[in-house]
Amino acid sequence: MVGSMQYEVNYKNITVKTIDGSMIAGKVNIQNFPRLSDMLKHSVDNYLTIASEKGAHESEQITIVNKQYIIWAKAED
Repeated sequence: MVGSMQYEVNYKNITVKTIDGSMIAGKVNIQNFPRLSDMLKHSVDNYLTIASEKGAHESEQITIVNKQYIIWAKAED
């Protein structure tokens, strides 16, 4: 094992609206942050990675959104 770095997984279902009017629904890993809003405010990462399922026979789709282009984000659960 190389290093002892821990990576926490804590998925939340979300919907995001971007400045071009796009609506993106999926799940995002908020890691060790208690809420989505905390992760968006305090994470040093400038991008939000959203995973969404396409269908029964299709693979997961990943969308990477620059946080500066988000109008609003809503946690679904």
